[in-house]
Amino acid sequence: MTHQRAVLPRRTDLETRRKRVAATAAVRAENLYERLKSRVLVEVTPPTDDLFYRAPENLDAFRPGEVLDARPVEIRGIRHVISADAWHVKFRSTDGEGAPSWGVATVMVPRRPFAGPVRPLLSYQCAIDALGATACPSYTLRRGDQLELPFIALALRRGWAVVTTDFNGPQHAFGAYPLVARFVLDGIRAAICFEPAGFDAATPIGLWGYSGGALATLFAVEKQAAYAPELNLVGAAGGGAGVDITSSPQMFEDGNLLSGIPFCAVIGISRGSPDVDLHSVLTPQGHAMVAAAAEMTMEQLIACFAFVRWSDYLTVPSVLDIPGMRANFEQGGVLGGTTPMIPLHLYHAVHDKYPAIADVDKLVEKYRREGVDVTYRRFRFGGHMTAVFTGVPGSLRFLRERFAAPERRSQDAPAKRRSPSHCLRVTRGPRRRGRASLAMTARRRDGGNRSRLGRRGRHRGG
Repeated sequence: MTHQRAVLPRRTDLETRRKRVAATAAVRAENLYERLKSRVLVEVTPPTDDLFYRAPENLDAFRPGEVLDARPVEIRGIRHVISADAWHVKFRSTDGEGAPSWGVATVMVPRRPFAGPVRPLLSYQCAIDALGATACPSYTLRRGDQLELPFIALALRRGWAVVTTDFNGPQHAFGAYPLVARFVLDGIRAAICFEPAGFDAATPIGLWGYSGGALATLFAVEKQAAYAPELNLVGAAGGGAGVDITSSPQMFEDGNLLSGIPFCAVIGISRGSPDVDLHSVLTPQGHAMVAAAAEMTMEQLIACFAFVRWSDYLTVPSVLDIPGMRANFEQGGVLGGTTPMIPLHLYHAVHDKYPAIADVDKLVEKYRREGVDVTYRRFRFGGHMTAVFTGVPGSLRFLRERFAAPERRSQDAPAKRRSPSHCLRVTRGPRRRGRASLAMTARRRDGGNRSRLGRRGRHRGG
């Protein structure tokens, strides 16, 4: 299956022959990569044609994190099916304007029993540095091209359950981290409330992510006490996370091989932040470039927008001069605005340019002054892509220790936990014409003993 994207307008900003040759080669290589994937990977209906991804009705009737729909799925690495029971869980969340929205989380429970008393849940945030639905983990995990599946598999092999959420929301608002935080937390809520997976309010929950996934992780951790205090979070690991984009505005003007990522971030922020008015300050060429990027994956963005400088496509001097952009960062778009309530494990490459390690050093110092238990590893060799791998052993060790620790109740006042009756009540309701009713068959494991569970209809709150 091939995926169509808008035609990229002719690039007039590539001032040297070397850049023109490199940019052309990158596009051709990416096209070859897409053709190879279409031959090798399993054909899966894309989200735009999949009825499960249709926007639900009457979202006002549900609370954030409540389950709206679910279906069993298979998780693949290329064509190999991973040994885990897995489901797509659709849930209610909240968008950047505070209005009801919806999201999809993928819940995975390994088929091997967990050696400890309670199976933990890891919320793994994949780096969704993209603007289209075909980059979301709910799709890539089924198709077999999720690049971070090896890290998820490491958790499953340890007997941990995993939830990973399409946290950019239905608008694919990459970089709109206040919105992202809510989707991460609501995805965890939905997993806990999804009865076939076998979790309950005492399930210890950890979070982990790298780069864009670490940003989603840390913003969620900072927002958790105010937004989802009932969740039993016990620790979070994250590496390669940017802290304050305003401290490195040059990333939007460097014009390097990876310029497609900051180019994508500005578009995503404008989607998820209603006060950011990007389109009012785009040049005609800028409008064409933004339209071409509208549904692109990370690989497509990197290939198609190499050497891009945002100032070439704006009528204002810089990204921070886009109406509403600077205020967006000052009002919650940077880390450190709220004190996390759980222990953290952070890691970063010393030679990582974007994000700069100096910002991470300051964030760690701030957290520690505020009483947060932070372990911090600075890798002196390699850069951003190296720390993806060198940070794995420490993260797994930290999470294992946190899952073995006593249950966390660190808030000043006890949080109200969701009761099973609130989360798990099932109501049979009308379905869209032509849509088959939900039939979920799950295997719950308790020390190796299996039982069959069946549920039909929509999950509704009380």
